[in-house]
Amino acid sequence: MHSQSSPHLIEINADLIRRFGYNHQDYRLYPQTDYLVEAFDAHAYAAWINIRKTGRVHRSLSLYIHIPFCNTLCCHCHFNQVIANDNACITRYIDYLLQEIKLQGKLFQDDLKINQLHFGGGTPTLLSTTQLSDIMAEIRRNFNLSREGEFCIEVDPRQTTHAPLNTLREIGFNCAIISVQDFDWQVQQAIHRIQTEDDTIRTIQIAQQVGFKTIRIELTYGLPKQNIEKFNHTLERIIASCPSQISLSGYLHIPEKFKPQQHIDAVDLPGTEIKLEMILHAISRLSSAGYIHIGMNLFAKHNDQLAIAQRQGRLHYNLQGYSIHPNDDHVALGLSAIGSIGPTISQNYCDLQLYYDKLDHQIIPIMRGLELSADDLLRRSVIHALICHSVLSFESVETFFPIDFKRYFSVELEELLIHEKAGLLTLNDDEISITPSGQLLINSICMVFDKYLRACRQRNLYSRLI
Repeated sequence: MHSQSSPHLIEINADLIRRFGYNHQDYRLYPQTDYLVEAFDAHAYAAWINIRKTGRVHRSLSLYIHIPFCNTLCCHCHFNQVIANDNACITRYIDYLLQEIKLQGKLFQDDLKINQLHFGGGTPTLLSTTQLSDIMAEIRRNFNLSREGEFCIEVDPRQTTHAPLNTLREIGFNCAIISVQDFDWQVQQAIHRIQTEDDTIRTIQIAQQVGFKTIRIELTYGLPKQNIEKFNHTLERIIASCPSQISLSGYLHIPEKFKPQQHIDAVDLPGTEIKLEMILHAISRLSSAGYIHIGMNLFAKHNDQLAIAQRQGRLHYNLQGYSIHPNDDHVALGLSAIGSIGPTISQNYCDLQLYYDKLDHQIIPIMRGLELSADDLLRRSVIHALICHSVLSFESVETFFPIDFKRYFSVELEELLIHEKAGLLTLNDDEISITPSGQLLINSICMVFDKYLRACRQRNLYSRLI
């Protein structure tokens, strides 16, 4: 499914984006967590690990460790946050996390080396370097970490006194992800996250100086009180700091789903046209600054490992987004963490007490999961191929799956004719190829292959009809 096209060549067309919508469907996970079931528990999870050990399903490993704690509640956030009232609650969580590492480690004894490690949150750098070192030491005792692996941590510039960047490098982290909202004080006040420009730029500079090989900035647009001038100032300061990767994320206002967002006044949110202006300006500016469009609003320097992998046709997509590591199984550790072993998806308990209760009984704290069907695996493969390579060969899919592509996806191919007529892609008897005009709308194209989204739309249509 390698591409002969150039995904970094993009054409910006505001009218097409207005027409097809700048969708935010997250295809790192397919199906989405809404479709996980409680019948898939720790026993089902362990069964699939045993299948993995027999050699029938055997892939390299990556680890995700979730640290849910924050010292303040960010109103714009849609992740699982736990406010740390004192260090005792963090210490207790770490004790249980270390238990889970041991339990999971027993299931993966003598397994392949781990190429990817990701500490996410929450705010992982709210922990002290001693606490982070203890977690890393337990991981090393129970898992086989590769010397050349990618070991990533999400860094909060407000918390680097707790976990200095040079010490994080010594612990073993070599990739830093830094979230930036907007440097304007009014925007920061509206989302209840005061993160100064000086602190942020200094954190990027120190990370570069101490030898982090990858520094990714996650920049948010569409926040309350934000406008194009404020956003542009933040963007220019970030570009001037020369991080290796910059990701653009649009703020999604769903207060009925994410309770902290109820503190945001919808009147303060920029309108659709202003958000469109922000993203189009950012894409144009990043391209002119020498950043390569990897896809899905992620940009990277020409010499970044993702840009190199893209040029060489060996880019992959998984639970952590774009990756140079193919088809890893993902072991998830910590509250609400999501993992994937073989053709399964699983999620840990999202409630702290339930998470602790399972570990008190020496049970892996799996809350729910799903064994993917052949159709799920097929559609995920198609979606990820388009996201990574911008071209999909029907023959390459038929090599791995026992289908006639054009017959199996006849409905989808018919629907894609609309996208072809608009100039987003080209269709022929052999492949789907996304054009430069379609690069910013890959998500919209992938949604055509999303069976669950199609069923949801049909249910909504039926409900309106009756």
